[in-house]
Amino acid sequence: MKRLIIVIPPVIVFAIFVYFYQLHTDELAREKQRIEAEAKVKAEEEAARKKKLQEEADREAAKIKEERLAAIKAAKEKEQNEKEERDRKIIADTEANNAQSKKLQAQIIKLQNDILAVRAARDKAQAEAMETKLDLEKARIDKRNAEFEIQRFTDMLAKRMDQSAALTAELVATKKK
Repeated sequence: MKRLIIVIPPVIVFAIFVYFYQLHTDELAREKQRIEAEAKVKAEEEAARKKKLQEEADREAAKIKEERLAAIKAAKEKEQNEKEERDRKIIADTEANNAQSKKLQAQIIKLQNDILAVRAARDKAQAEAMETKLDLEKARIDKRNAEFEIQRFTDMLAKRMDQSAALTAELVATKKK
C-alpha cells in the first residue's frame, strides 16, 4: 500500500494536469478557430472590399479608356475633315489656276499673233521705206544726171554758139573784105 500512496498522488496530479491541459488546449483550439473565423471574415471583407475597389477601378479605367478612345476618334475625324478640306481647297485652287492658265495661254497666243502681225507690218513698212529711199536716191541720181545733161547740153550749145558766132564773125569779116 505504501507503493500506492507513492503512485496515486502523482497519477491524480497527472490526471488533473491532463484535465487542465485538455481544457486549455480546447480553449486554445476554440480561440484559434475564433481567430481563424475572424481572419476569414476579415479576409472575405477585405476581398469583397478589394473586389469592389477593383471593380470601381476597372469601371473608372474603362471610362477613361472610352474617353481616350472617343478623344482619339474625334481627333482622327477632325484631322480627316481638315485633310479633306485641304484636299478640296487644293483641288479648287488647282482647277482655278488651270482655268486661269488656259485663259493666260489664250492671251499669250493672241499676243504672239499680234506680235507676228506687228512684225510683219514693221517689215513691210521697212521694206516700203527702203523702196522709198531707193526711189528717192534714184530720183536724186536722175535729177543730177538731168542737171549734168542740161549743163553739158548748155556747154555744148554755148560752144557751138561761140563757134557759130566766130564763124559768123569770120564770115561777116570775110564778106566785108
